[in-house]
Amino acid sequence: MAELSTISRTSVFNQVYPIQKPDYSRDVTDASTHAFVLVHLTSSLGANTESRILTELWRELARKFGDIKFCEMKADMCIEGYPDKNTPTILVYHDGDIKRQVVTLRELAGTKTGIKDLEKLLIDIGALKGNDSRLSHSALPAENSSLTGRKAMPPSSTAEDDDDEWA
Repeated sequence: MAELSTISRTSVFNQVYPIQKPDYSRDVTDASTHAFVLVHLTSSLGANTESRILTELWRELARKFGDIKFCEMKADMCIEGYPDKNTPTILVYHDGDIKRQVVTLRELAGTKTGIKDLEKLLIDIGALKGNDSRLSHSALPAENSSLTGRKAMPPSSTAEDDDDEWA
């Protein structure tokens, strides 16, 4: 009950904030002294499948985790000449500094990236605790899970087992 009260009190964002270059310092760097801020640098052309996927996931994450600020900006408006092939790019800010960059969704699960992959990223960067009640069940850290989204071998399986369990 106390956890829900804390989450309600700190859930102040709850949406994706479109940002412009003149506001970047205030809306991202300065805001990261109070909360984690994640910026999605999206494709300028609108034809990038991964950028479109991440835009939809970003909206869902923003509603679910209102204590984290989710922003979105066209990559070439943020960084002049930023190559579209490097989008989407996720920039993670906290305590006034950039803490992590994820260039394209290849590091996650590519075009198969889902909420659980991004929740795992949020845990890895420290924006969420592994026991957060808002997490999807399989996003919780496990010994055999990986950020790539590939299935881990069940603990009871051995190499000699047949592949019936891999459905």
